[in-house]
Amino acid sequence: MTGVSYRGLGFDPTPGSVDAVGAVVSQLRAAVDALTTAESAVRAATRHATSWQGAAADAFRARAAVPPSDTGPLRAAIPVLEGWAGTLAANRRRTEELDARAVRLRRELEDARDALQDRENERDLASTPAVAATASAAVTVAADRVAAADAALEAVLADARALAAEHLSAAEEVAIALGATPSQNRPGLQALMGVLNRSSRTAAALGALVAPGRF
Repeated sequence: MTGVSYRGLGFDPTPGSVDAVGAVVSQLRAAVDALTTAESAVRAATRHATSWQGAAADAFRARAAVPPSDTGPLRAAIPVLEGWAGTLAANRRRTEELDARAVRLRRELEDARDALQDRENERDLASTPAVAATASAAVTVAADRVAAADAALEAVLADARALAAEHLSAAEEVAIALGATPSQNRPGLQALMGVLNRSSRTAAALGALVAPGRF
């Protein structure tokens, strides 16, 4: 899920798409299977063609020479991305909780400000000193309510900013883990690079590290 608008928070502290990461993991598994199957099939065809002689046979065997495929880097990336999907899902749930609280607090703050304005109007229109004194006390109570709601909202926004920092740090750790197992120039990764690039800015960074130089 990307491009989500959080009305309460005013920003998305945990960008990313769990579905996109899951799709990447599936494509990684498919790439590993495809590389393994293709190499096995070509080697089998080469063995079966040993009795074939002539220029065409020599050309076939030259083109069918398959270098050993190391799918280790691809396999190593799978649990890293699965872990990131779990972290991303948990962070987005936390974001939704914070946004719900922020929406409620913004509503309370608006109501408190309206109430304060009403109390101030009553104080300004007081017809006697006694009424003015009572209205002033009500203004003080209303102002305290505004301050409390404002402080509560700021605390939620601070939690969201802290979550954003944690989210970025976790994404950087994942990026480092993926970069530690580079797998550039592997044809099985070409399709999934597009998925990584589209899912979010974080995922785009991960994609660049899975295949350095791709972007």
